[in-house]
Amino acid sequence: MHSLKNIYRNTSIPLRLIIINVAVLLTIYTVAFVTSVTGARIDIATLFLDLPSGFGFMYHPWTAITYMFTHTDIMHCLFNMLWLYWFGRLCEDLSSPRHTVTVYLAGGVGGAITFVTASLIWPYNIGGYLEGASAAVMAIVASAACTSPNMKLNLLFLGSVRIKWIALVTVIIFALGLTGNNAGAHAAHLGGIAVGAITALIGRTRRPRYNQMSAKQLNDLEARAELDRLLDKVRRSGYNSLTAMERSRLVDLSHRV
Repeated sequence: MHSLKNIYRNTSIPLRLIIINVAVLLTIYTVAFVTSVTGARIDIATLFLDLPSGFGFMYHPWTAITYMFTHTDIMHCLFNMLWLYWFGRLCEDLSSPRHTVTVYLAGGVGGAITFVTASLIWPYNIGGYLEGASAAVMAIVASAACTSPNMKLNLLFLGSVRIKWIALVTVIIFALGLTGNNAGAHAAHLGGIAVGAITALIGRTRRPRYNQMSAKQLNDLEARAELDRLLDKVRRSGYNSLTAMERSRLVDLSHRV
């Protein structure tokens, strides 16, 4: 058990979030199997974890957090975790582990607020429950896109694509879905994207104070300057332009700053 805790602590934030999501999925399937054998057929996702639409949220306020770690469909979970892994690592490299987990949670809460609000005021039928990490993951995608819009990713069948275009196409798809049968989920996705963009913009406008700096603060400032230099190189020429030493330094600085 102690070794498992050490492994968990030494993993990156995206992998930690993936572990939590997968653990919840396995728990749901285990409970569903056990209760089906006994004839009870208890759906713990709907009863305790999924986010209810409308005023139902008032009776289950904790679901604004639990829904973003809950999946009942394996493929839904798989796609969300792949996006979380790809863009979560990128977000962590461009900012910090703390920023990445903050964006995930804030994006999930933003998606919850958007979903509940849309279910009350949107003219199209929005009801039922919301589950899945999509809104939280989309917040991370938006944060990475706003932080380094010209960075390129190699996509299957498409080749090298700037992440700003990936984010833009995603926004258009979700916006078009606001009039469909899954309007509530698309509204939540857009809410997560908005939160991710806002957190990235706030991070870019923050400036360090130079007066009365301690030695630790000065070292942190120098580390930030070196990190900014490496990130500027990535923005100009792409991640592959970094040397092996620079890549290692980038990862180290992203965990310190």
